[in-house]
Parts: sequence; C-alpha cells; structure tokens
Amino acid sequence: MDNPIDGILPDFSVFGTEFTQWWQKVFAALWALALLVTIFFLLQGIVVMANAGDNPHSHSRGRSRAVVAGISLVCVAAFGVIVGAILQVAG
Repeated sequence: MDNPIDGILPDFSVFGTEFTQWWQKVFAALWALALLVTIFFLLQGIVVMANAGDNPHSHSRGRSRAVVAGISLVCVAAFGVIVGAILQVAG
C-alpha cells in the first residue's frame, strides 16, 4: 500500500492569517514560560548547593537539580533549532 500522505506538507495558512498570528503568539508565550520555569529550577538547584554547608548529600542533591535544570534550559532555549534539525533529517 502506498503512503497516502507522501508529499503533503503541513500548512497553517489555510486557516487564515488571524489564526496563524494567534497560535504563534500562544506558542511564543508558552515557550517564554518554559524558559522561566527552567531558570527557576536552575536557581533553586544553585541555592540548594550554596546552602548545603558541610552536608555533602544536600550539595549533591542541589548539584543534580542544577545539572538537570541546566540541560533542560539549553534544550528549551534551542527548541527551534532542535525541531528544525529533526524536520531537516526527516524530510
């Protein structure tokens, strides 16, 4: 059986310019919110590390949080590049 969607590309302009502008604004707002959340968790991990004092377990926990949040921040910030690369490889 042949692929029925071969050669069809997604096109949001079919819904009109108002819809396109609306979903782009919503997406940009959600992306900005995701950046703020990851920055918050990065700061939280750094604060836990700073307040650890002589407690190695607490410092390790804060470091783990900060590393995960840092990687998440990089991924969220580079989301457009990541999606573009995936679509380039898939296309």
